Amino acid sequence: MTQAGRIGIAVVAALVCAAPSAAQVSPEQTVINATNVLAQTAGMQSGIPQNLLAEAQGIVIVPNMIRGAFVIGVQHGRGVLLVRGPDGSWQPPQMVQITGGSLGYQIGVQSTDLILVFRTPQSVANLLRGTLKIGVDASAAAGPVGRQASAATDLPLQAEILSYSRARGAFLGVSIDGSSISLDPAAQAAYYLPGQPVPPSAAQLIQVLTAYSSGGPAVVPPVQPTVATGPPVVPQAPGNVEAARQQLDAASRQLAAQLDNQWRQYLALPPEVYLPNQSPNLQALEQTIARYEAVAGQPQYATLAARLEFQQTLQGLWRLAELQQGTQQLRLPPPPMAGR
Repeated sequence: MTQAGRIGIAVVAALVCAAPSAAQVSPEQTVINATNVLAQTAGMQSGIPQNLLAEAQGIVIVPNMIRGAFVIGVQHGRGVLLVRGPDGSWQPPQMVQITGGSLGYQIGVQSTDLILVFRTPQSVANLLRGTLKIGVDASAAAGPVGRQASAATDLPLQAEILSYSRARGAFLGVSIDGSSISLDPAAQAAYYLPGQPVPPSAAQLIQVLTAYSSGGPAVVPPVQPTVATGPPVVPQAPGNVEAARQQLDAASRQLAAQLDNQWRQYLALPPEVYLPNQSPNLQALEQTIARYEAVAGQPQYATLAARLEFQQTLQGLWRLAELQQGTQQLRLPPPPMAGR
């Protein structure tokens, strides 16, 4: 084995010892970490220019990528890819991994957050085929920083991918030529379970990216270190049917204001919801819940399912159904005869 090969093995061993293996981080936690990274850069004046994200065709976020070097550098990380759909909305994240090497007289091991902004449909298409080699399948350049900065130099203007790395609390442009990005089918299968709706963590990531890339103020919802399972957690109505009906009425009207007529009809609630001191029967509520969950369970509707108004309406339906179920008497056969 050559001296360079022995050094390369030593670097890999250092990476393994210095930080937890990327394989030990679940896909769910990877999405949560990616959301936190994006939310944090959204709040930085020295972060990624918002106008670049507004025009981006895709984005890769690799939280806690491990980089190490001792003459020969090695880097590896797992992250997520989000691309725009035909209507321009961001689609649910796909799992990716990045590996690469470089030559340089440096030493040390560090963890860094990496964000790649894909500027052309072709660069996204190359990655979706399976593996993309930076510098071969797509050109890359260190991206400009600053909330209102633009790609003013010839190099970034020609580059298909702009790359950023967070070091010491700031996002800086970074070169990643020679790295390979590939889809991660195993992590994808572990994250999206058959027959299950889009995970809440995916919906939250879409919501943060949509807010940050909208071109308006970079106001993003708070991101938690963990994501709870089950229905979205929103403020609960007091424990009576009329209070729950009022809350559901308000949430539904806010949602309807964002929809066209076709969607308003599909997501309409039973008429009793909008009448004071009235309440729909349990069967009508269950049918409505089924329609909402059908929307939440299909990736093409993830943008809608991620909206707070949608989540509050679905939570309100569940709340009212639970209260209705609690008020219904059990239907039982006659009690057994005494002595029999």
